[in-house]
Amino acid sequence: MDRRTFVQAGLAGAGMAGLGRALDLEASTGSAGAADLRLSAEAEGDVVVVKDVPVPMRDGLELMTDFYLPAENGEPLEQRLPAVLARTPYDKMRPISIEHAMFFARNGYVSVVQDCRGRFTSPGDFFPFVQEPEDGYDTVEWVARHPSCDGQVGTYGVSYQAWVQFETATLNPPSLKTMIPYEGPTNAYTYSMKCGGALGLGLLQWILSVASNGNEARANPQITEAINEMRTGQTFLDWASRIPWRRGETPLSLAPTYEEAAFQLYFENYDYSDFWRQPGLGMDEHFESYPDMPILWVVGWFDWYPRTISDGYQAMVRMGRENQHILIGPWTHNNFASSIGEVNFGEQGARIRTYPDYLNLELRWFDRWLKGDESADVWAPAKYFIMGGGDGRRAESGRINQGGEWRYEESWPPASVRETAFYLHEGGALSAEQPAARTSSTTYTYDPRNTVSSNGRCIVAYGPALEFGFQGMGPRDQIEMETLPGHGIPGMPIASRPDVLVFQTAPLSAELTIAGNITAILHVSSDAPDTDFYVKLLDVHPSSPDYPGGYAFPVSEGILRARYREGFEQSRLMEEGEVYRLEFPLEPSANLFRAGHRIRVDVYSSSFPNFDINRNTGDPRDRKWRVANNTVHHDAVRASYVSLPLLP
Repeated sequence: MDRRTFVQAGLAGAGMAGLGRALDLEASTGSAGAADLRLSAEAEGDVVVVKDVPVPMRDGLELMTDFYLPAENGEPLEQRLPAVLARTPYDKMRPISIEHAMFFARNGYVSVVQDCRGRFTSPGDFFPFVQEPEDGYDTVEWVARHPSCDGQVGTYGVSYQAWVQFETATLNPPSLKTMIPYEGPTNAYTYSMKCGGALGLGLLQWILSVASNGNEARANPQITEAINEMRTGQTFLDWASRIPWRRGETPLSLAPTYEEAAFQLYFENYDYSDFWRQPGLGMDEHFESYPDMPILWVVGWFDWYPRTISDGYQAMVRMGRENQHILIGPWTHNNFASSIGEVNFGEQGARIRTYPDYLNLELRWFDRWLKGDESADVWAPAKYFIMGGGDGRRAESGRINQGGEWRYEESWPPASVRETAFYLHEGGALSAEQPAARTSSTTYTYDPRNTVSSNGRCIVAYGPALEFGFQGMGPRDQIEMETLPGHGIPGMPIASRPDVLVFQTAPLSAELTIAGNITAILHVSSDAPDTDFYVKLLDVHPSSPDYPGGYAFPVSEGILRARYREGFEQSRLMEEGEVYRLEFPLEPSANLFRAGHRIRVDVYSSSFPNFDINRNTGDPRDRKWRVANNTVHHDAVRASYVSLPLLP
């Protein structure tokens, strides 16, 4: 055991339940460069755990890191093994972090978990994302040189733990051999905080969450209490409706480190500038620098990040990077349940039903690419779930049976898809026929004091999600939910609102399946200098005994802030009466529309609280507002449509 190099800050307060007897380990200096120390570790059966190893960063700071070592009879194995690494801002001693680390160690890996800079046991200041490329690189290379490691490192983790994987890869660490980013973005601006130029409020709420247990808050419980009150439930919605926030005027000012991050990320860098191109934020700007390595891209259709995972996978394939795999299921964030929101998807062909199922897939992936086990079954390169095809009845759970099935193919999107335009027509029709009218348009009035509630891919916890968490954030019928007093009529169909344009096909005579990228092309005008255009694609079930009014299942959505119609580098206000062509992506999707169903496209100008409220003035720095009269044109010359990826 004297070949193992560890430097441990101490075990006091570690509190790892169920661990057995303490062991004394003798450490040599190794790559850590520290004096010989006698270190205590803890053993549980076939794993030895060494906690709070200080891993040095290039600026001299040391990040606290736990090692889980495969063992036999309480002694770490002698042979060098590949390492798997998870870096987290959520506390490396959380039960789920420990569970996953133990799982990989028990299956023959040096399993490493680290608190990110400025979080829990690691010193320093936490600035989300920006700090992670260098810290990630230094950690990977330190672990790779450790005497217990054979020089190969793989990474895994969900959410922020996926961000840090993308960020680490931007600096091309030579020892990083594979990674499994699960539900995280490849660009903070494009896919997370500034979706289509609108502020995605999920990460703003997340900043409040990490601020509530950050260094300042942990030193003063009153700060935790104040920020927690701000970040939850109706109180967060009230604060979100007051955007833009001003420095020093919110409870976040009690945690200056996190206030600084929130304002730089949300309220001071509106355009896509060099600030966003840095490796910690614009990770896809640095794809060419990534190690040429296998990547397993993982996401759920109702997570925050299906488009960025899909786009990232496709970009790597276009670059000629081999062994790129993608897994997309009918899930919400960090949740593998097949019943979410108001919907049952069933388990036809499912190989992943639980978190242990997913951990076993990760294990096989690491076995294949870190241990060279060609017998490890990692399935086909494209593993995705096609929603739809269910009987549409209300199950005993109270959820509608949307149904679906898994597909395992060689590529995503499937090679056989054909892009097909479905055009918006006067009177609310939607069809594959191009409009013939010389002039045709529909106008609606958008009042920022009366927003439409986000419903379907909810990424901010309100309504049912407050009780059921991520499992409650899934798809729902398009019925208005209460967000702010005076905004909408709770319980009424969203389609009944006068500020929502509805275009739908006749009942389909045969089933139709889409799988892949979805794009909206709108020709629009407005009497306001700026406004939002939001598009939602829906699978409309016919009337049934269980759902007499039918059921509008949300398939996809997308948004564009009109002042960014020519790109995000510089905003350009609209001129009254001028018609502009907008083209923007919706979230990718895969759905089977049954015969008798309708395909529906809704167009409106708000989706709160997923996105901030556009006040129509073109100036994001003030709280003035004005009503916008917005027009969608749908004639022969200025056709508006959605492009759907049809499977034969």
